[in-house]
Amino acid sequence: MADFGKNDLAGAEVNNRDLREADLVGVNLARANFAGVDLTGANLAGVDLRGADLTDVDLTGANLAGVDLRGADLTDVNLTGALLIGANLAGANLAGVDLTAANLRGVDLAGVDLAGVELTAANLTAADLTRADLTGAFLIGADLTGVDLVGVNLAGVDLRGVNLTGVNLTSADLREANLDRANLTGVNLCEANLYGAVLTSTTLAGARWDWATIWPPERAAEIWFRSAERPDQPGVYVVLPEAGGRDRRAVVV
Repeated sequence: MADFGKNDLAGAEVNNRDLREADLVGVNLARANFAGVDLTGANLAGVDLRGADLTDVDLTGANLAGVDLRGADLTDVNLTGALLIGANLAGANLAGVDLTAANLRGVDLAGVDLAGVELTAANLTAADLTRADLTGAFLIGADLTGVDLVGVNLAGVDLRGVNLTGVNLTSADLREANLDRANLTGVNLCEANLYGAVLTSTTLAGARWDWATIWPPERAAEIWFRSAERPDQPGVYVVLPEAGGRDRRAVVV
């Protein structure tokens, strides 16, 4: 296992090397060229990778907690199962990145371009995805609990089995999104657009909506029938746990 100690490798050329399980903690790697390097299982916790070239790097299972990746090129990087808690990805290029089962809990992804990115089974709990572009992203089975998705573009995104419990989806674009088996318990869907969305076996109990919310035409009547107006928010409705002829009296939720 390679151990670089406390070396300063800023701007270094270390491309196409085998650095599996290497210990790079404390090494300055800003602007370094890592193109094609195998860093499977490597420990890079807290490392400075600002502006680094990580094109086509294999970081499967790597520890990237607290890493500074501002402006880094992560094109086609494999981050399957990687630990990214506390990482700074501002301005990073994530085109073609594989984040399957990666741990991104609490990571600031505000405004980050995640279009088409593989996020299947990723842990995005409490991550900041404000203004992030998730067009065409793969989020099957991802955990988005506590995430702020106000105004986010999720049109056509595959969200099958995703946990969105308590998520704020105000003004979100969910047109044609696949929400089959997704958990939308307690989500805020006010002003959200779900036209054409797949809601098969979707859990909607406690979801809030208003007259600006656009439901799939084939589900609109059913959802209205099983909803009740909030007493503290006139014009805002809550989807009740079950259908079955309930009246629409105001309820406390």
